[in-house]
Amino acid sequence: LARMDSKMIAAGVVGFAAAVLLMKAMQGPKKKEEKKTDAEEHAAEARTPSVGGGLRPPPRQLSHGHDWDIKRTMSLKASHSASFSLRGPGAKAHLVYVPRIVLTGGPCGGKSSSMNHLKEALLKRGYDIYFAPEVATLMLNGGCVIPDSGKLPTMATEFQFHLLSLQRQMERSFVRVAAGASRPAVVILDRGLLDSKAYLPDSWQRLCDMMDTSEEDVLKRYDAVVHLVSAADGAEQFYTSQQAEGFDFRKETPEQAKDLDKKLQAAWSAHPNHFIIDNSTNFQQKLERATEQVIKVIMDLEDK
Repeated sequence: LARMDSKMIAAGVVGFAAAVLLMKAMQGPKKKEEKKTDAEEHAAEARTPSVGGGLRPPPRQLSHGHDWDIKRTMSLKASHSASFSLRGPGAKAHLVYVPRIVLTGGPCGGKSSSMNHLKEALLKRGYDIYFAPEVATLMLNGGCVIPDSGKLPTMATEFQFHLLSLQRQMERSFVRVAAGASRPAVVILDRGLLDSKAYLPDSWQRLCDMMDTSEEDVLKRYDAVVHLVSAADGAEQFYTSQQAEGFDFRKETPEQAKDLDKKLQAAWSAHPNHFIIDNSTNFQQKLERATEQVIKVIMDLEDK
């Protein structure tokens, strides 16, 4: 009986396997999933649906690559995870756009202070604010060590690739979460992808190739770039080694900070909304000028 049971089990397994193979053959060859380019991923992000909320600005055609596909329809069930709350049984998904603003600049430029100033101003205007932290700081605080690009160029490029990959995914996640809110939202980014060009200019094109993107597509990811000039350029007496981003000191000398600031300005120079906030006024006025530029960009988007 034991031998008969073993034969029956084996025959059953063989029969099941044959049935599975037959079903696969009837279905035909499986189509190979096409990999989306960075531009396609970015276009999909710009069409993220949201739930509820009458304060949300209407869909609009945006300049420099933020294209809306009105024909695209996404069901609420398919496009939202359980983490997005529903505003009642009649809630419907609708297309929204979340502005993305990059804050960049050389060391001791005032990015942290500018974020606080922006938060207060935008909250008063009815916007929810999402701050995406600087990825390099996250990695360094987590124990990562940046390879010396002069001594270890290949390792430095590889490190930068992983940094950029993390940053791109973080940007996508912040935008999609912000789009699920019930109020208008703005995402403020502590540095953008193009900052890497200032640090590794000779490897930038290689990094774009590794990420399957281009500098043109990277520029299209952001609605505005606000560059806060380092205190080392025009406000030398206020340049300090202390910083608010998680470290006790900066390694750059004032001369190095000024040079890096110029490289960052050059890296972002092709963006159509690139605003350089220098040190020609006192610090409070510098913050106000930065906030004014951000608000102007957001208002211009509202009118489109």
